[in-house]
Amino acid sequence: MIKITTKGFTGARPLLQEFTTNLPQVLGSKPLDEYLADVASNMQQDAPVDTGYLVNNIQSYRTSSTSGAVTSWAPYSQAAEERSRRPNFFGGNTFQSADIGGNLMGQASMQYLQILINKYQNLP
Repeated sequence: MIKITTKGFTGARPLLQEFTTNLPQVLGSKPLDEYLADVASNMQQDAPVDTGYLVNNIQSYRTSSTSGAVTSWAPYSQAAEERSRRPNFFGGNTFQSADIGGNLMGQASMQYLQILINKYQNLP
């Protein structure tokens, strides 16, 4: 829990400026990487297994510093999903894993905000 107290608004503008400027560096790549890995892991667990080729070809990767993808390079991935007893093992896991990255980003953002509040709250 964060308690915010102010003595006027002197520190509000520089706090907000520093927060928005530095937040991408503070968060780093961990939340997105863990989200992508969790989606891939869940897809691998839910995918139908015959030879293991499909499961072994589900991979996550970065497409940029702020985005990524999870895909299967098995040429029959779509057909396997359509015929699976566990339908939607690709799309459904994307939303189930969203809490992983969201929670990590939220925690890191709150910690950084608390640091900035402590820094700026006592400005004259």
